[in-house]
Order: sequence, then C-alpha cells, then structure tokens
Amino acid sequence: MFQLQDLKKPVLGLSPMDGVTDAPFRFMTAKYSKPDITFTEFTHVMGMCMAGDNVLHHFIYDESERPVIGQIFGKEPEYFYHAAKIICELGFDGVDINMGCPAKTVANSGSGAGLIRTPELAREIIAATREGVKHWVENGELTGLKERSYNAVKAKSNFGDKRELKSVSVKTRIGYDHPVTAEWIKNLDSANPDWISIHGRTLKQMYTGKADWNEIKIGVESTDKPVLANGDIKTREDVENVLELTGAYGVLVGQATYGNPWLFNELRGEGKVLKTKEERIATLIEHTEKFIEIFPDPKIFVMLRKHFGWYMKDFDGASELRSKLMQAKNIDDVREVLRSN
Repeated sequence: MFQLQDLKKPVLGLSPMDGVTDAPFRFMTAKYSKPDITFTEFTHVMGMCMAGDNVLHHFIYDESERPVIGQIFGKEPEYFYHAAKIICELGFDGVDINMGCPAKTVANSGSGAGLIRTPELAREIIAATREGVKHWVENGELTGLKERSYNAVKAKSNFGDKRELKSVSVKTRIGYDHPVTAEWIKNLDSANPDWISIHGRTLKQMYTGKADWNEIKIGVESTDKPVLANGDIKTREDVENVLELTGAYGVLVGQATYGNPWLFNELRGEGKVLKTKEERIATLIEHTEKFIEIFPDPKIFVMLRKHFGWYMKDFDGASELRSKLMQAKNIDDVREVLRSN
C-alpha cells in the first residue's frame, strides 16, 4: 500500500485543479519535471457511478505519473463507497476526497468546502471511502454502478495482478467563512485519513487575498497525520519558507505550474527555469499533440486555448501570439500561427 511517508521529505506535489490537471497536462508535467505525487481533477462520485465514459476520461493517466491519486467529490457517503472501488479498479495509488473546492455550484450543494459546515457528514464520507477500498480488496466487487459505468470501468481496469489497500486522503481548506483550522482538522483526523492537504484560505476567500500559512501550521499541529501545505507556493524560496514555518511533510503546487511543466525542477533547487521562445513553442506543440492523442474529439479542442495563453509569455511578441492562438480550432491552425511568427 502506498503511503505519503514512502516518499522522501519534503514532498513536492502537483495539486488537483479542475479544468487544468487533465491527462495531457499531467503527462507533460511528469515528463519535464516529475512531481513526487500527482492528483487528477476532481470528479463527482454520483457521475462516476452513473455516467460511465462521460466522466471516466478524468481518470486517464500515464504510468510516468505514479504515485497518482484519483480525486473525487460529492456529499453522499454511499456513492463515495462505490466510487472508491472504481478508483481501486482503475489502478490508482490512492483516493483523495475533495473537501476544499470553493466554487459556488460545488460548495452550495454541500460538497467540496461546503463539507466544512457538516463535520459529521465529512467523517461519514471518509469512513465510507475507506470501507469501499477495504471491500474491493477483499472481494473485488464493483457495486452501485449503472451498466454503462460498470462496463466502462471494467474496460479500463488496471490494478495489476494483486489487490492491495489504497491510501485515503483529504484535501481541504482552513474554514468556510473564517478559520476553524484546529477544530476542523481534528474532526478529519478522528476519521483516520492517511494524510491531509490544507489550502491556507477559507472558502469565502476563494483564491483571493493571501494564503495563511500560520493556519496551515495550526493544522499540522492538530493531527499526527502527514500534511501537505497548499496556497501561494510558487518558488523554491516559498517551499523552504512554508515548510520551515508549518512543519508540513511537503507541498502541493497549483497555479505556478500553468504553462510551466518544468517548474518542479526549479522547486527542487536545480536552478531557475527560464525557457526561450523556441522551447516554449516546441513544448506547446507537443502538449497539443498529446491532447489530440488522448482526446481526439475536435469539439473539445477549445479546452486547450487557456494552455496556449500560459505557454506564450516571457518573450517579445508573446501577447500577439496569444491573441492569434486563441482563435485556433485545430493543430493545423496552431502550427500555422507559430510558423508565421
């Protein structure tokens, strides 16, 4: 069974980000600077049980990403029980429960960071997830799935030649509308997750203001489980400072990875990454090719455009290139724009 403590301290992880950390993004990051641990985008537990391939594309991964953790969200313990078995069947190293997403559509439904307001339910969800993992190991049975979901999961089954326990972790925030870090983390700790990741903002803050690393320190002191610190970590100096202050086992890095699959080399102290225009263009094209390989449907090509904007920066003429690339509808358009500039 994989545990966070199996990784050398400090752990430098790629944070799960909705709409960003899809399979091509994670592949590129693993190829160019290999995080110590990687998380998928979050996926709704009910959708996993009902919608089959319509949501399972979130769980495509490459072996180079290991250890790789499947992240899920929702508010119904029974669906977490079934979804945990899916994560196991697909061969992930662990299951991570999202209790930190601040998006209104998520939190207002009682999921994500909304669970901070329902601590008893949060504990029930952790318990149900752990039970799902345990029962999958014992009998390998998938339960609670519509036929199309069952067939889709079986088609992608990847657990190898043995069934083993998977880690169960939680990613959360320091509070809903104000910090309640000690109380909240102690509540989670009582349900015995294997580790906890803490973003140093409340739900109300969303991604504004400054992450409160002092509250993360309180969180670290409120549990005997390993903690990963998250929020406003962009440089090697940030990593050193947050770890010194909080005593966390490691960090999760999010927005600083946008358009920067080389970042984890820098965070390890291997020198500041300053890529040339030509290197950025070559990597953008490679990322685009990988995206099309994994997601060939031309209707979703538009999802790539934000990545074009992130790659095209830090050189003369980047703004003009970004503007043109935002109109691209396929890889031929991308190549033509880059060829003519």
